[in-house]
Formats: sequence, C-alpha cells, structure tokens
Amino acid sequence: MTRNLYYDLLHYWMMNRKAFLVIAVLLVLITVLIALITIKRSPEQSGGRDAIFIDRKDLKKSLDVPQYAILKIKDKIYALGGYDEGVAVILSEDLRPICHAKLKHELWRAEKYDEDRFVAMSIWYWYSETLAAAGSNITMFDYKFNQIWSVNGNFTDFRVANNKIYVIEHRGNSSYLDIFDGNGNLIKSFKVLDEREVEEELKNYVSIEAKNSKIYVAYISGGDSEPHKLMLLRFDEQGNLELKKAVYGESGTLGSIRNYRDGLLLPLSTSSCRFIYVDRDGNFLGEARWKPPFGEGCAADAKVFNGRAYILGYDPNLFAGYVGLINESIYVNGSFYYTKVQEIFVKRDSTWQSNSVVRDVLLNDELYVIGLVQMHPPSGAFIARVDPYLNEDISYLLERADVVYLEDIPPCKS
Repeated sequence: MTRNLYYDLLHYWMMNRKAFLVIAVLLVLITVLIALITIKRSPEQSGGRDAIFIDRKDLKKSLDVPQYAILKIKDKIYALGGYDEGVAVILSEDLRPICHAKLKHELWRAEKYDEDRFVAMSIWYWYSETLAAAGSNITMFDYKFNQIWSVNGNFTDFRVANNKIYVIEHRGNSSYLDIFDGNGNLIKSFKVLDEREVEEELKNYVSIEAKNSKIYVAYISGGDSEPHKLMLLRFDEQGNLELKKAVYGESGTLGSIRNYRDGLLLPLSTSSCRFIYVDRDGNFLGEARWKPPFGEGCAADAKVFNGRAYILGYDPNLFAGYVGLINESIYVNGSFYYTKVQEIFVKRDSTWQSNSVVRDVLLNDELYVIGLVQMHPPSGAFIARVDPYLNEDISYLLERADVVYLEDIPPCKS
C-alpha cells in the first residue's frame, strides 16, 4: 500500500510539475516585489520621518506655519505658531501630519495643562487708519483646538504649575503677577516691579517660574546710572515678598527662568550664552556657557526635562539656530559646565540656507526640535526628532527632510 501511494504521488508530481514550478516562481517574484516596495517607499508611507518641513503654497503666508511651540498631548505631537494668523498642526510621534487648524492669533508659547487641555500665549495686532495697538492673550484650548477661555492683557511670560496659571503682566508702568485657576478665574494679582526697577527695553524679558507654592520672578535691573544685575524675587501665593537678591552682575537679556534640579536655571544673553544655576535662595551654584564662533552676541533660552537642561536659541551673527545640552560632568577650567551645542546650517539642492532659528524643544524618548528655516525655496517650519544626547547632526536630517504643504494637510475636526 505504501508503494502504491509513492507511485501515485510521483505520478501526480510528473503530471503537474509545470504548475508547481510556475507557482514557485510567482511566490519568489511576489516576495522580491514586496521587499523592493518596502525599501523604496517614501518615509510617509513607511511609518514616519526623522524631520519634516511644513510650508505654505501661498508665498504671502510663508511665515504662517507652526514654528514656535511643541507639545505632546494624547500621544500626538502638537506644533503651534503662525505670524499674521495662528496655525497648528497635529502629527504622529513619527512626524506624519494628521490634521491642521487655523486659529485667531499666533501662538508663540504653550504649556500642557492636563491630558485634555493646554494653555497658550497669543500675540495680537490691531490696525486702523488712525490707531495701531498690540497685546497678548492667555488662552486655554482643548486637544481639538476648541477655545475654553481667554483673557486679554499685556502678558510677557507664564507658567503652568500647581493646577494654576502664573502670568507676568505689564499694566501702566509696573509689572504684576496674575494667578488664574484652570477655569480662567483670577485668583490673585499683585505688583512685583515698579517702572524704576527695569528699563523699558528689558520689560518684555521679565520671567516667571513656580514650584511648591513659591513663585520666582527674574529680571535685569539697573540703567544708565547703575550697573545691570540679574535679579531674583521669591513670593508666596499671597503675594508676600520673601526674597530679593542680585544673583549675577552683567548686562544682557534674560531668557525663561526654569526649575532645574534643586534650584533654578536662568539663561542670560550676552556676548556669549550664559546659564546661571542658583539654589532657591538665590545662592550661586554654577554656570554653563556656550560661546558662538564669532562671540559677538547670543540669544539664549532653555527647557528642562527630567533634570536634563537643553539650551536653544539663535546665533545673530551666523543667522543660525542652535540647540544644546548642558553636561555637568565636565567642568571647564574649573569655572563653568560644558555645553554640547549644534548650530543648524542647512543646505538644500546645493544652496546654503539662511536664517534658521530654534524656538522650542520637547523630550519624549527622542528630542523634538521645532523652529524656522528660510529657504530658497521654500521657507518653512521644521520639526526634527533626534537622539536626546544630540549625537546626530540635525542639519543633515533637515537637508533630506520632506516638504509638506499646510494646504495639503486635512483640517482638524472640532
């Protein structure tokens, strides 16, 4: 019986071997084609990108792109910005655009409030034949960009902490600290600075931070008749002044003060970028520096994630944005911490591009960097995701980044 079965199978193979061979060849061809498609398909089709440009087809709106702030909400990346009008784009974590929204005002700073809401600072301008005016808003949005509440004022900085929103506002000739709850109700407002304490051109650089029911305000004091000093104030929630101290003595402009480890980090823009580290009583703990190649100016800011301090800004002499990471394990010349920095010079179609600027960063396993590059053509916001220790060249990623036009991204559903 076994022998008969063997001969039956052999006979079946001999009668149908051509069909088997054809099927085998077809299976091999299909496997090869699938492999080739997987290799050659675009980054968008294959699941994402390492970098992306978002541009406008309408050249008159080339700056109305999401260039200022970046957040993560509900496992999505939110890129926010605008110029004459506000605009936002939601992307997947691998930088695939999902949808976009047009907003009433440009959003130039934003912080997450909870998993469903975020707070943003907007700037607005109003013109008529006889009058021009400018101001700013503090606005809370839900994750679908529906406005929940908004407050008008002349705001320059804010922080979300302790389920509240702490805001610096200029009213008259003085600076005030406003505290709002999550519903936009004003809880407390008190004066923190008189006009005599800050020069007019430095009033927009008054910065705020909050932690454990303490509120910190930093600014540059002094004027023509006295040296400039980097000052730190500390208040309790009732507006009582607990500390007023000069923490550094050099002229410059101040970036955003940040909670950093057990103290505070204060970015100072001078001929080089300085990052002053103090404890919560204003005692000097250390300093990190980064000196641009020409050393003739620097715009400094910082963000802190999980005790890791990233610096960012713009080199006004090379027209290049930069992003860096403070490394406290290396103390240079016994005087300041080493800072690893990348300046972003982008070449597109053999043409060097100018005027790049880094606006914001977000740490989410990888580091997301957002900013603007004015290219020839195009001009657009860029978003790159890179190694959090900055071991990869961002310029290289941007040189091969895809350009996506805002008009081709579907609108978000409210």
